[in-house]
Amino acid sequence: MKSILTIALTFVALSLSAAELPIPEEQAAFAAIAEGLFEKPPEWSTTKGAKTLVWSKDQLLIRATLDPKTGHVIGYYSNGIPVTNDRLTKLAACKDLTSVGFDHSGQWHYKEIPMSAFSGSGLEALVSSKIEEVRIGGSHMGPPGELALAKMGSLRRLTYNHVPMTKEGIAQLCTHPALESFTVGAQHNTMKSFSWYDAVPRIAAISTLRELGINELYLSWDNALAKVAENGSHLKKLVIGRGAVLFPEDAKKVRAALPGLELVIEPYARALHGNKLYAARLKTLMTAEEFARLEALASSEKTQPR
Repeated sequence: MKSILTIALTFVALSLSAAELPIPEEQAAFAAIAEGLFEKPPEWSTTKGAKTLVWSKDQLLIRATLDPKTGHVIGYYSNGIPVTNDRLTKLAACKDLTSVGFDHSGQWHYKEIPMSAFSGSGLEALVSSKIEEVRIGGSHMGPPGELALAKMGSLRRLTYNHVPMTKEGIAQLCTHPALESFTVGAQHNTMKSFSWYDAVPRIAAISTLRELGINELYLSWDNALAKVAENGSHLKKLVIGRGAVLFPEDAKKVRAALPGLELVIEPYARALHGNKLYAARLKTLMTAEEFARLEALASSEKTQPR
């Protein structure tokens, strides 16, 4: 009986210890990032076929994705936790990290934390890392963070969804030496007298860029896209994505100006109804006639999809 109990206790101990990252420095970093946010210990899971360690509570989530061969953390993702500069700095312990993403993590959600804590300066600790992809959504990122991203030589793919960029930040990011894909979710259209209609053509001009994605914006040939075509002859793909609208005659002009470009356009019905906030936002960007036309096109797609 004693031996059975010993075996059972040993099994429990192994199970508990297994719910930790195998590299001590990485375990310590993630424990510090998660400190004070979760009552329950993390659990092992599988996300898109990859082994992950997951901390979760209600709408809060932290996920560490492991390399199956080495056991090192190669991916960080969080949702709903305050991604402050201090937390970003902790990620420097993950030497094989290639992907970083965080959503709903800004000062909007954590007003008790000063805005200065969300400047992104913590990314400076990751400038020399192996990170190839950064995805930021519903957060804040000031010039220090944008400058760090601009200096991150391994970075190839960048997504900014609901991130109010700065004029200085755009200028810094446009100097990146190797960025291949840039997607913006332009919910916050005006950025201190600098709008996404100014920013998008500048982003398109990044000489290494091959794919440009634009979400939550009403675009036309005269409003940004003529300049995109002028600046972006090197582009291979343009995605007019979720909550974004481009009418057929303007799409025709884009294709004529950039004949080798793959142009992907969100169906009008999804652009209008894919999120409960899309319609209200588009109304602020369109005339009444343009919005009525969008509604008519969205309605026709129900019976005749593009």
